Amino acid sequence: MSKAPSQFLTKWINFWVFIFCVSVLALSRHGGEAAIILLFTMVYIFITKNDDSPKYKLNRNEIIFITLVVLYWLVNLLSVLFHPEGLEYENTRRMIKAMDNSMRWLLMLPIFFLFRRYKLDWIVISIGLSIGVFITVGIAIYEVHFLGVERASGAINQAIAFGEIMVAVDLLLWALMIIAWDKGEKLLAALLLISSLAAFYGSLLSLTRGAWLAYVFMILTFVLYTLKRSLFNKTYIFSKPILLRILLAFVVFFAVSQTEQFKGIEERTVLTYSQVSQGEYEAATGNRVSIFRTALDIFRHYPYGVGTNNFQTGANAVIILHALDNKNVEVRNQNNEVLNNAGFKRKMQKYAYLKSYNNGCFFCNGDGSIEFTSKFEHAHNEWLNVLAENGIAGVILLTLLFAFPLKIFWQNLGHKNDLVGAYSYCGILLIGSYAIFGQSQAIFSSHVVLIFFIFFLFLFIAQISRLSNIDDNHDGV
Repeated sequence: MSKAPSQFLTKWINFWVFIFCVSVLALSRHGGEAAIILLFTMVYIFITKNDDSPKYKLNRNEIIFITLVVLYWLVNLLSVLFHPEGLEYENTRRMIKAMDNSMRWLLMLPIFFLFRRYKLDWIVISIGLSIGVFITVGIAIYEVHFLGVERASGAINQAIAFGEIMVAVDLLLWALMIIAWDKGEKLLAALLLISSLAAFYGSLLSLTRGAWLAYVFMILTFVLYTLKRSLFNKTYIFSKPILLRILLAFVVFFAVSQTEQFKGIEERTVLTYSQVSQGEYEAATGNRVSIFRTALDIFRHYPYGVGTNNFQTGANAVIILHALDNKNVEVRNQNNEVLNNAGFKRKMQKYAYLKSYNNGCFFCNGDGSIEFTSKFEHAHNEWLNVLAENGIAGVILLTLLFAFPLKIFWQNLGHKNDLVGAYSYCGILLIGSYAIFGQSQAIFSSHVVLIFFIFFLFLFIAQISRLSNIDDNHDGV
Protein backbone atom coordinates (compact mmCIF):
# COMPACT_ATOMS: atom_id res chain seq x y z
CA MET A 1 0.00 0.00 0.00
CA SER A 2 1.42 3.39 -0.96
CA LYS A 3 1.63 6.06 1.66
CA ALA A 4 -0.91 8.85 1.68
CA PRO A 5 0.76 12.11 0.63
CA SER A 6 1.25 14.69 3.35
CA GLN A 7 -0.59 17.33 1.31
CA PHE A 8 -3.80 15.27 1.33
CA LEU A 9 -3.60 14.51 5.04
CA THR A 10 -2.77 18.14 5.83
CA LYS A 11 -5.91 19.31 3.98
CA TRP A 12 -7.98 16.58 5.65
CA ILE A 13 -6.77 17.58 9.13
CA ASN A 14 -7.24 21.30 8.46
CA PHE A 15 -10.79 20.63 7.29
CA TRP A 16 -11.72 18.86 10.52
CA VAL A 17 -9.98 21.51 12.62
CA PHE A 18 -12.18 24.03 10.80
CA ILE A 19 -15.28 21.94 11.55
CA PHE A 20 -14.27 21.72 15.22
CA CYS A 21 -13.78 25.50 15.47
CA VAL A 22 -17.27 26.07 14.10
CA SER A 23 -19.06 23.27 15.94
CA VAL A 24 -17.50 23.80 19.38
CA LEU A 25 -19.21 27.21 19.40
CA ALA A 26 -22.26 26.68 17.21
CA LEU A 27 -23.51 23.19 18.12
CA SER A 28 -24.85 21.95 21.45
CA ARG A 29 -22.78 18.77 20.95
CA HIS A 30 -19.68 21.00 21.50
CA GLY A 31 -17.66 19.78 18.51
CA GLY A 32 -16.93 16.36 19.91
CA GLU A 33 -17.60 14.60 16.61
CA ALA A 34 -14.88 16.56 14.80
CA ALA A 35 -12.42 15.83 17.61
CA ILE A 36 -13.27 12.11 17.39
CA ILE A 37 -12.53 12.08 13.64
CA LEU A 38 -9.17 13.77 14.26
CA LEU A 39 -8.44 11.23 16.99
CA PHE A 40 -9.19 8.30 14.69
CA THR A 41 -7.11 9.91 11.95
CA MET A 42 -4.07 9.80 14.22
CA VAL A 43 -4.85 6.23 15.29
CA TYR A 44 -5.10 5.21 11.63
CA ILE A 45 -1.79 6.90 10.78
CA PHE A 46 -0.07 5.32 13.78
CA ILE A 47 -1.30 1.79 13.02
CA THR A 48 -0.82 1.80 9.25
CA LYS A 49 2.23 4.11 9.08
CA ASN A 50 0.37 5.38 6.03
CA ASP A 51 1.86 8.85 5.66
CA ASP A 52 5.12 10.41 4.57
CA SER A 53 5.30 13.36 6.98
CA PRO A 54 8.61 13.92 8.76
CA LYS A 55 8.81 12.57 12.32
CA TYR A 56 10.47 14.44 15.18
CA LYS A 57 11.30 13.23 18.65
CA LEU A 58 9.48 14.74 21.57
CA ASN A 59 11.46 17.54 23.15
CA ARG A 60 11.92 17.90 26.90
CA ASN A 61 9.04 20.36 27.33
CA GLU A 62 6.65 18.08 25.46
CA ILE A 63 7.64 15.05 27.53
CA ILE A 64 7.04 16.94 30.77
CA PHE A 65 3.72 18.30 29.51
CA ILE A 66 2.45 14.88 28.41
CA THR A 67 3.56 13.41 31.73
CA LEU A 68 1.56 16.06 33.59
CA VAL A 69 -1.53 15.30 31.50
CA VAL A 70 -1.26 11.55 32.19
CA LEU A 71 -0.64 12.08 35.92
CA TYR A 72 -3.60 14.46 36.20
CA TRP A 73 -5.81 11.89 34.51
CA LEU A 74 -4.43 9.15 36.79
CA VAL A 75 -5.17 11.14 39.96
CA ASN A 76 -8.73 11.67 38.75
CA LEU A 77 -9.08 7.98 37.95
CA LEU A 78 -7.86 6.95 41.40
CA SER A 79 -10.24 9.47 42.96
CA VAL A 80 -13.11 7.82 41.12
CA LEU A 81 -12.12 4.29 42.13
CA PHE A 82 -11.20 4.91 45.79
CA HIS A 83 -13.22 6.97 48.28
CA PRO A 84 -13.46 7.53 52.01
CA GLU A 85 -15.97 5.20 53.62
CA GLY A 86 -19.55 6.36 53.22
CA LEU A 87 -18.84 8.67 50.28
CA GLU A 88 -19.18 6.11 47.48
CA TYR A 89 -21.11 6.88 44.29
CA GLU A 90 -24.73 5.75 44.32
CA ASN A 91 -24.32 3.58 41.23
CA THR A 92 -21.93 2.53 38.49
CA ARG A 93 -23.45 4.96 36.02
CA ARG A 94 -22.51 7.93 38.20
CA MET A 95 -19.01 6.53 38.61
CA ILE A 96 -18.58 6.30 34.84
CA LYS A 97 -19.96 9.83 34.43
CA ALA A 98 -17.42 11.09 36.98
CA MET A 99 -14.62 9.69 34.81
CA ASP A 100 -15.92 11.42 31.68
CA ASN A 101 -14.32 14.86 31.96
CA SER A 102 -10.88 13.67 33.06
CA MET A 103 -10.85 11.03 30.30
CA ARG A 104 -10.96 13.81 27.72
CA TRP A 105 -7.41 14.80 28.65
CA LEU A 106 -6.21 11.30 27.84
CA LEU A 107 -8.42 10.61 24.83
CA MET A 108 -7.33 13.83 23.11
CA LEU A 109 -3.61 13.10 23.43
CA PRO A 110 -3.55 11.41 19.97
CA ILE A 111 -4.78 14.75 18.58
CA PHE A 112 -1.77 16.43 20.19
CA PHE A 113 0.54 13.99 18.38
CA LEU A 114 -1.38 14.59 15.14
CA PHE A 115 -0.97 18.36 15.40
CA ARG A 116 2.78 18.13 16.00
CA ARG A 117 3.18 16.17 12.73
CA TYR A 118 1.26 18.47 10.41
CA LYS A 119 1.33 22.21 9.86
CA LEU A 120 -2.09 23.72 10.40
CA ASP A 121 -3.39 26.78 8.58
CA TRP A 122 -4.00 29.61 11.04
CA ILE A 123 -6.34 31.23 8.51
CA VAL A 124 -8.58 28.14 8.58
CA ILE A 125 -8.65 28.31 12.40
CA SER A 126 -9.48 32.03 12.27
CA ILE A 127 -12.34 31.67 9.80
CA GLY A 128 -13.74 28.63 11.65
CA LEU A 129 -13.84 30.49 14.98
CA SER A 130 -15.41 33.53 13.27
CA ILE A 131 -18.21 31.48 11.71
CA GLY A 132 -18.83 29.72 15.01
CA VAL A 133 -19.08 33.07 16.80
CA PHE A 134 -21.55 34.50 14.28
CA ILE A 135 -23.84 31.47 14.62
CA THR A 136 -23.83 31.21 18.41
CA VAL A 137 -24.12 34.97 18.98
CA GLY A 138 -26.98 35.02 16.46
CA ILE A 139 -28.77 32.46 18.64
CA ALA A 140 -27.99 34.56 21.73
CA ILE A 141 -29.48 37.68 20.10
CA TYR A 142 -32.63 35.73 19.29
CA GLU A 143 -32.84 34.49 22.89
CA VAL A 144 -32.54 37.95 24.43
CA HIS A 145 -34.35 40.20 21.96
CA PHE A 146 -37.06 37.85 20.69
CA LEU A 147 -37.63 35.30 23.45
CA GLY A 148 -37.00 37.70 26.33
CA VAL A 149 -34.42 35.46 28.03
CA GLU A 150 -32.52 37.36 30.73
CA ARG A 151 -29.14 35.65 30.23
CA ALA A 152 -28.21 34.35 26.79
CA SER A 153 -26.58 30.93 26.42
CA GLY A 154 -26.25 30.79 22.63
CA ALA A 155 -25.69 27.32 21.22
CA ILE A 156 -23.84 26.26 24.38
CA ASN A 157 -27.03 26.02 26.47
CA GLN A 158 -25.49 27.37 29.68
CA ALA A 159 -25.13 31.10 30.28
CA ILE A 160 -21.93 31.10 32.35
CA ALA A 161 -20.14 28.67 30.02
CA PHE A 162 -21.31 30.73 27.02
CA GLY A 163 -19.97 33.95 28.54
CA GLU A 164 -16.60 32.40 29.39
CA ILE A 165 -16.18 30.86 25.93
CA MET A 166 -17.12 34.14 24.23
CA VAL A 167 -14.50 36.04 26.22
CA ALA A 168 -11.82 33.41 25.49
CA VAL A 169 -12.68 33.37 21.76
CA ASP A 170 -12.71 37.17 21.67
CA LEU A 171 -9.16 37.23 23.04
CA LEU A 172 -7.97 34.63 20.50
CA LEU A 173 -9.64 36.49 17.63
CA TRP A 174 -7.96 39.69 18.83
CA ALA A 175 -4.56 37.97 18.61
CA LEU A 176 -5.36 36.42 15.21
CA MET A 177 -6.52 39.82 13.94
CA ILE A 178 -3.10 41.26 14.82
CA ILE A 179 -1.41 38.41 12.90
CA ALA A 180 -3.63 38.94 9.86
CA TRP A 181 -2.95 42.67 9.77
CA ASP A 182 0.78 42.15 10.27
CA LYS A 183 0.85 39.69 7.34
CA GLY A 184 -1.04 42.03 5.03
CA GLU A 185 -4.29 40.00 5.14
CA LYS A 186 -6.48 43.11 5.38
CA LEU A 187 -9.78 41.41 4.41
CA LEU A 188 -9.22 38.63 6.95
CA ALA A 189 -8.25 41.20 9.59
CA ALA A 190 -11.57 42.97 8.97
CA LEU A 191 -13.48 39.68 9.35
CA LEU A 192 -11.66 38.93 12.61
CA LEU A 193 -12.34 42.45 13.86
CA ILE A 194 -16.08 42.00 13.30
CA SER A 195 -16.18 38.47 14.76
CA SER A 196 -14.17 39.62 17.77
CA LEU A 197 -16.72 42.35 18.41
CA ALA A 198 -19.52 39.82 17.98
CA ALA A 199 -17.91 37.58 20.63
CA PHE A 200 -17.58 40.57 22.95
CA TYR A 201 -21.25 41.36 22.40
CA GLY A 202 -22.12 37.73 23.11
CA SER A 203 -20.28 37.91 26.44
CA LEU A 204 -22.33 40.98 27.36
CA LEU A 205 -25.56 39.15 26.53
CA SER A 206 -24.56 36.36 28.92
CA LEU A 207 -24.22 38.75 31.88
CA THR A 208 -21.17 36.79 33.07
CA ARG A 209 -19.42 39.60 34.91
CA GLY A 210 -16.56 37.56 36.38
CA ALA A 211 -15.30 36.58 32.93
CA TRP A 212 -14.79 40.21 31.90
CA LEU A 213 -11.75 40.50 34.18
CA ALA A 214 -9.90 38.63 31.43
CA TYR A 215 -9.90 41.84 29.35
CA VAL A 216 -7.63 43.48 31.92
CA PHE A 217 -5.30 40.50 31.55
CA MET A 218 -5.41 40.90 27.75
CA ILE A 219 -4.22 44.52 27.97
CA LEU A 220 -1.28 43.56 30.17
CA THR A 221 -0.26 40.62 27.99
CA PHE A 222 -0.51 42.71 24.82
CA VAL A 223 2.08 45.10 26.21
CA LEU A 224 4.33 42.15 27.12
CA TYR A 225 3.81 40.65 23.67
CA THR A 226 4.89 43.83 21.90
CA LEU A 227 7.90 44.24 24.17
CA LYS A 228 8.99 40.62 23.76
CA ARG A 229 8.74 40.78 19.98
CA SER A 230 10.39 44.21 19.74
CA LEU A 231 7.20 45.67 18.29
CA PHE A 232 6.78 48.33 20.94
CA ASN A 233 6.37 51.42 18.82
CA LYS A 234 3.61 53.91 18.16
CA THR A 235 2.90 52.56 14.70
CA TYR A 236 2.22 49.06 15.99
CA ILE A 237 0.51 49.88 19.29
CA PHE A 238 -1.81 52.38 17.63
CA SER A 239 -2.35 50.53 14.38
CA LYS A 240 -5.73 50.85 12.66
CA PRO A 241 -7.24 47.48 13.64
CA ILE A 242 -6.30 47.88 17.29
CA LEU A 243 -7.63 51.43 17.57
CA LEU A 244 -10.76 50.51 15.63
CA ARG A 245 -11.33 47.41 17.78
CA ILE A 246 -11.09 49.46 20.99
CA LEU A 247 -13.34 52.21 19.63
CA LEU A 248 -15.99 49.78 18.40
CA ALA A 249 -15.89 47.91 21.71
CA PHE A 250 -16.90 51.13 23.45
CA VAL A 251 -19.65 51.65 20.86
CA VAL A 252 -21.00 48.13 21.45
CA PHE A 253 -20.83 48.56 25.21
CA PHE A 254 -22.61 51.93 24.99
CA ALA A 255 -25.35 50.43 22.81
CA VAL A 256 -25.86 47.55 25.25
CA SER A 257 -25.91 49.98 28.18
CA GLN A 258 -29.10 51.55 26.74
CA THR A 259 -31.03 48.26 26.86
CA GLU A 260 -33.26 46.88 29.59
CA GLN A 261 -30.96 43.90 29.93
CA PHE A 262 -28.06 46.13 30.93
CA LYS A 263 -30.11 47.59 33.75
CA GLY A 264 -30.02 44.12 35.29
CA ILE A 265 -26.20 44.17 35.14
CA GLU A 266 -26.15 47.65 36.64
CA GLU A 267 -28.52 46.75 39.46
CA ARG A 268 -26.60 43.58 40.32
CA THR A 269 -23.28 45.46 40.30
CA VAL A 270 -24.59 48.27 42.52
CA LEU A 271 -26.13 45.71 44.89
CA THR A 272 -22.87 43.74 45.04
CA TYR A 273 -20.88 46.90 45.82
CA SER A 274 -23.36 47.89 48.52
CA GLN A 275 -23.21 44.43 50.12
CA VAL A 276 -19.40 44.38 50.08
CA SER A 277 -19.19 47.87 51.61
CA GLN A 278 -21.50 46.71 54.41
CA GLY A 279 -19.49 43.54 55.01
CA GLU A 280 -22.18 41.23 53.62
CA TYR A 281 -19.68 39.09 51.71
CA GLU A 282 -21.88 36.00 51.63
CA ALA A 283 -24.71 37.74 49.81
CA ALA A 284 -22.33 39.74 47.60
CA THR A 285 -20.60 36.63 46.30
CA GLY A 286 -23.71 34.51 45.76
CA ASN A 287 -22.96 32.16 48.68
CA ARG A 288 -19.41 31.63 47.41
CA VAL A 289 -17.85 32.37 50.81
CA SER A 290 -19.69 29.44 52.38
CA ILE A 291 -18.98 27.26 49.32
CA PHE A 292 -15.25 28.03 49.54
CA ARG A 293 -15.30 27.42 53.30
CA THR A 294 -17.02 24.09 52.66
CA ALA A 295 -14.40 23.07 50.08
CA LEU A 296 -11.57 23.85 52.50
CA ASP A 297 -13.31 21.92 55.27
CA ILE A 298 -13.78 18.92 52.97
CA PHE A 299 -10.04 18.98 52.34
CA ARG A 300 -9.34 19.25 56.08
CA HIS A 301 -11.37 16.11 56.77
CA TYR A 302 -10.40 14.26 53.56
CA PRO A 303 -6.92 15.42 52.43
CA TYR A 304 -6.85 12.82 49.63
CA GLY A 305 -10.17 14.03 48.24
CA VAL A 306 -13.73 12.76 48.23
CA GLY A 307 -13.76 11.69 44.59
CA THR A 308 -14.09 13.37 41.21
CA ASN A 309 -17.49 15.00 40.71
CA ASN A 310 -18.37 14.10 44.30
CA PHE A 311 -18.21 17.56 45.90
CA GLN A 312 -21.82 17.62 47.05
CA THR A 313 -21.48 14.29 48.85
CA GLY A 314 -18.33 15.58 50.57
CA ALA A 315 -20.21 18.72 51.61
CA ASN A 316 -23.00 16.58 53.09
CA ALA A 317 -20.38 14.63 55.03
CA VAL A 318 -18.71 17.64 56.65
CA ILE A 319 -22.09 19.19 57.52
CA ILE A 320 -23.11 16.03 59.35
CA LEU A 321 -19.71 15.66 61.05
CA HIS A 322 -19.99 19.20 62.41
CA ALA A 323 -23.61 18.66 63.46
CA LEU A 324 -22.63 15.55 65.44
CA ASP A 325 -19.83 17.44 67.21
CA ASN A 326 -21.81 20.63 67.87
CA LYS A 327 -25.19 20.13 69.48
CA ASN A 328 -26.01 23.84 69.54
CA VAL A 329 -26.10 24.30 65.79
CA GLU A 330 -28.74 23.42 63.25
CA VAL A 331 -28.83 21.82 59.83
CA ARG A 332 -31.52 23.33 57.64
CA ASN A 333 -32.78 22.74 54.12
CA GLN A 334 -33.40 25.55 51.64
CA ASN A 335 -36.91 26.02 52.98
CA ASN A 336 -35.29 26.89 56.32
CA GLU A 337 -36.70 23.75 57.91
CA VAL A 338 -34.59 22.19 60.67
CA LEU A 339 -33.62 18.60 59.87
CA ASN A 340 -33.72 15.76 62.34
CA ASN A 341 -30.20 15.26 63.69
CA ALA A 342 -31.11 11.78 64.87
CA GLY A 343 -30.95 10.63 61.28
CA PHE A 344 -27.25 11.55 61.17
CA LYS A 345 -26.38 8.70 63.51
CA ARG A 346 -27.50 5.96 61.17
CA LYS A 347 -24.43 3.88 60.57
CA MET A 348 -23.20 3.78 56.95
CA GLN A 349 -26.16 5.94 55.90
CA LYS A 350 -25.41 9.20 57.59
CA TYR A 351 -23.70 10.82 54.57
CA ALA A 352 -26.47 9.67 52.24
CA TYR A 353 -29.10 11.13 54.61
CA LEU A 354 -28.94 14.62 53.15
CA LYS A 355 -29.08 13.39 49.54
CA SER A 356 -32.86 13.20 49.79
CA TYR A 357 -32.85 16.99 50.03
CA ASN A 358 -32.16 17.72 46.38
CA ASN A 359 -31.90 21.47 46.88
CA GLY A 360 -29.03 21.14 49.35
CA CYS A 361 -28.63 21.76 53.05
CA PHE A 362 -27.02 24.40 55.23
CA PHE A 363 -25.09 24.15 58.47
CA CYS A 364 -26.14 27.23 60.44
CA ASN A 365 -24.61 28.90 63.45
CA GLY A 366 -26.62 30.16 66.38
CA ASP A 367 -27.10 33.52 64.67
CA GLY A 368 -28.56 31.86 61.57
CA SER A 369 -25.58 32.58 59.33
CA ILE A 370 -24.58 29.87 56.87
CA GLU A 371 -21.29 28.18 57.74
CA PHE A 372 -21.28 25.28 55.24
CA THR A 373 -23.52 24.33 52.33
CA SER A 374 -24.21 21.28 50.18
CA LYS A 375 -26.50 23.17 47.81
CA PHE A 376 -24.02 23.18 44.91
CA GLU A 377 -22.48 20.35 42.91
CA HIS A 378 -19.16 22.17 42.57
CA ALA A 379 -17.09 24.60 44.61
CA HIS A 380 -17.43 27.52 42.14
CA ASN A 381 -13.64 27.72 42.09
CA GLU A 382 -11.66 25.24 39.99
CA TRP A 383 -8.70 24.99 42.37
CA LEU A 384 -10.82 24.60 45.51
CA ASN A 385 -13.06 22.13 43.70
CA VAL A 386 -10.08 19.97 42.73
CA LEU A 387 -8.63 20.33 46.24
CA ALA A 388 -11.86 18.96 47.73
CA GLU A 389 -12.39 16.22 45.15
CA ASN A 390 -8.83 15.12 44.33
CA GLY A 391 -6.81 16.33 47.28
CA ILE A 392 -3.42 18.00 47.34
CA ALA A 393 -2.02 15.88 44.49
CA GLY A 394 -4.86 16.98 42.22
CA VAL A 395 -4.47 20.69 42.91
CA ILE A 396 -0.68 20.56 42.44
CA LEU A 397 -1.07 18.83 39.06
CA LEU A 398 -3.83 21.22 38.00
CA THR A 399 -1.59 24.18 38.82
CA LEU A 400 1.29 22.64 36.86
CA LEU A 401 -1.01 22.05 33.88
CA PHE A 402 -1.50 25.82 33.79
CA ALA A 403 1.99 26.92 34.85
CA PHE A 404 4.14 24.66 32.66
CA PRO A 405 2.42 25.45 29.33
CA LEU A 406 2.63 29.11 30.33
CA LYS A 407 6.40 28.63 30.63
CA ILE A 408 6.50 27.07 27.13
CA PHE A 409 4.52 29.95 25.65
CA TRP A 410 6.62 32.60 27.40
CA GLN A 411 9.85 31.02 26.16
CA ASN A 412 8.58 31.11 22.57
CA LEU A 413 6.91 34.52 22.65
CA GLY A 414 9.92 36.16 21.00
CA HIS A 415 10.63 33.30 18.54
CA LYS A 416 12.09 34.28 15.15
CA ASN A 417 9.12 32.60 13.47
CA ASP A 418 6.31 35.14 13.89
CA LEU A 419 3.64 32.41 13.79
CA VAL A 420 5.30 30.62 16.71
CA GLY A 421 5.24 33.92 18.60
CA ALA A 422 1.57 34.40 17.69
CA TYR A 423 0.57 30.91 18.85
CA SER A 424 2.49 31.55 22.07
CA TYR A 425 0.56 34.76 22.61
CA CYS A 426 -2.71 32.92 21.96
CA GLY A 427 -1.65 30.25 24.47
CA ILE A 428 -0.94 32.85 27.13
CA LEU A 429 -4.34 34.46 26.55
CA LEU A 430 -6.05 31.06 26.73
CA ILE A 431 -4.38 30.04 30.00
CA GLY A 432 -4.73 33.48 31.57
CA SER A 433 -8.42 33.80 30.76
CA TYR A 434 -9.20 30.30 32.05
CA ALA A 435 -7.22 30.95 35.24
CA ILE A 436 -9.38 34.03 35.81
CA PHE A 437 -12.61 32.16 35.05
CA GLY A 438 -11.53 29.44 37.47
CA GLN A 439 -11.53 31.79 40.45
CA SER A 440 -15.32 32.09 40.47
CA GLN A 441 -16.39 28.94 38.64
CA ALA A 442 -15.50 25.23 38.45
CA ILE A 443 -14.70 25.69 34.77
CA PHE A 444 -13.84 22.08 33.92
CA SER A 445 -17.23 20.85 35.09
CA SER A 446 -18.60 22.14 31.78
CA HIS A 447 -17.93 19.81 28.83
CA VAL A 448 -17.71 22.57 26.23
CA VAL A 449 -15.43 24.78 28.34
CA LEU A 450 -13.14 21.82 29.03
CA ILE A 451 -12.94 20.47 25.48
CA PHE A 452 -12.29 23.97 24.10
CA PHE A 453 -9.40 24.43 26.52
CA ILE A 454 -7.81 21.02 25.92
CA PHE A 455 -8.13 21.24 22.14
CA PHE A 456 -6.53 24.65 21.77
CA LEU A 457 -3.93 24.07 24.48
CA PHE A 458 -2.81 20.94 22.63
CA LEU A 459 -2.98 22.76 19.29
CA PHE A 460 -0.83 25.72 20.34
CA ILE A 461 1.87 23.62 22.03
CA ALA A 462 1.96 21.07 19.18
CA GLN A 463 2.13 23.72 16.46
CA ILE A 464 4.91 25.56 18.26
CA SER A 465 6.87 22.30 18.25
CA ARG A 466 6.04 21.59 14.61
CA LEU A 467 6.96 25.05 13.34
CA SER A 468 10.16 25.12 15.40
CA ASN A 469 11.15 21.75 13.89
CA ILE A 470 10.47 23.10 10.39
CA ASP A 471 12.78 26.04 11.05
CA ASP A 472 15.52 23.91 12.61
CA ASN A 473 15.45 21.30 9.85
CA HIS A 474 14.68 23.65 6.93
CA ASP A 475 11.60 21.54 6.22
CA GLY A 476 8.81 23.37 4.52
CA VAL A 477 6.18 20.62 4.74
